[in-house]
Amino acid sequence: MQLQPIGRKKIRAINQNMLLNLIRMHAPISRTQLQKISGLSQGTVVSLITQLIERELVIETGMAASTGGRKAGLLELSPQGAYAIGVHLMEHHIIAALLDLQGEIHTIEAIPLHLRDHGEEAVALIASCVEQFIAKSGVPRQKIIGLGCGISGPVNRLTGINVDSWILNWHQISIRQPLSERLGIPIFVENSVNCLASYEKLYGRGETCSDFLVISLGRGLGLATVLNHGIYRGTKGIGAEFGHIPLFNNGRLCECGNQGCLEAYVADYGIVETYRELGGSIEPLQREQVDERIIDILYKRAQNGDAAAILAFHRTGRFLGLGIASLVNLYNPACIMIDGGAGHRIELMRDTMHATLEKHIFSQLGQGLTMLIDTDTNMDNWARGAGCLVLQDFFALTIQVQPFL
Repeated sequence: MQLQPIGRKKIRAINQNMLLNLIRMHAPISRTQLQKISGLSQGTVVSLITQLIERELVIETGMAASTGGRKAGLLELSPQGAYAIGVHLMEHHIIAALLDLQGEIHTIEAIPLHLRDHGEEAVALIASCVEQFIAKSGVPRQKIIGLGCGISGPVNRLTGINVDSWILNWHQISIRQPLSERLGIPIFVENSVNCLASYEKLYGRGETCSDFLVISLGRGLGLATVLNHGIYRGTKGIGAEFGHIPLFNNGRLCECGNQGCLEAYVADYGIVETYRELGGSIEPLQREQVDERIIDILYKRAQNGDAAAILAFHRTGRFLGLGIASLVNLYNPACIMIDGGAGHRIELMRDTMHATLEKHIFSQLGQGLTMLIDTDTNMDNWARGAGCLVLQDFFALTIQVQPFL
C-alpha cells in the first residue's frame, strides 16, 4: 500500500487543529507558550491563531504577567464560536442539548416524543424536533457543527445504523445518512453509554485516565469500555455488551431473546422479577412498563422492612458484583464509574456488590481500583455526551495514517 503525500493545506489544518486542542486543554495560554508546547515556529503560531480568531473560534481574554517586555495576550476557546447538538433518545421523549466549544450546556430541553416501536418514522420525528430546538435556541444555523445521537443497544458507528435496540424495539434502523440529508449537518450516532463515556473522557472524570469503565443501571444494563484513551468497540463496532454476558444457563428470558443474560437479573425489570420470585407482588406485568416509579415502590418497601424487597436488592447486588469482577479480571481498569440510576437502585445493592467484587477479583487486579458511584442520575449528561461526539470529531486530528497491509 502506497501512502499519499501530505500537502501544505493538510499540514496547516493539522497544525491549526493541534493549537485548538492545546488551547482547549491549557487555556488561558499565550502564543509564546503555544509555540513552546507545540514545537511550531513563532510565525506559524501567530498566523494560525490569527485565522482562528477571525473564524471566531478563539478569543483573547486578558494579558499575561509582564516578564520585562510587552505583555502577551492570553487565549481561550470562544464559547460562542461554534455549537454542537446532542440528543439522548428514549422511549417516550428525547433530551436535546446545545453545547458550546467548551462542552458547556447552552440550552437543554426534554421533548415528548414517542419513539418505541416507531423506528421507521424515527428520522422524520427526530429531524422535526431538532429543527424546532434550533429555532428556539436563537443560535445561528451556520454555527452548528453537527448533531450527535445517543441510542440504547449496539450501534454501527461507521454506518450510523442502530443495529438492535430492544428498549426502543428498533432493529437495523439507518439514522446517520437520512438525518444528515434532512438537517444538512454532520450526524454522529453512538450507543448511549459510549456517549456518556465520551463526555467523561473529553470534559469529565476520565480526562486524565487511560483505562476506565462506565456502567449504567436502569431500564437496561449498559457498559462503555475506554482502553488506552479510546472507546473499545470490537471488530464489528458493537462489542462490550456487558448486559448480555451469560450469567445462568437456561436462565430468565432476556429482552434480546437469549436466556440467562446478566441484564435480565440486574436491570429494573430483573429486580422486579427477583422480587416476585421471592414472593413479592407488584404491578405492572409487562417488563417494558417497569420504570423508576416501580423501582421507587420497591425501594420504599425495602426501607419499611419488606424482607422480599430487601433480599431482591441484595441479590441484585451480588449479580452485579459478579459481572463487574469479570470486567476487572478482563480489563484491569484504573477506574469504574457507575451511574446508579435514580439513587435507590444502587444504595441497597452497594454492600453485597462490593463484597462479591472483592471475593472474585483475581490476584492483584483490584489494587488501586477507584469506584465512583453516582447515586443521583443527571440525565443532562447523556445528551451532553451525545453532543461530545461532535466535539470529539471537531477537535480530532484531520488525518489518519493507515497501517501497512
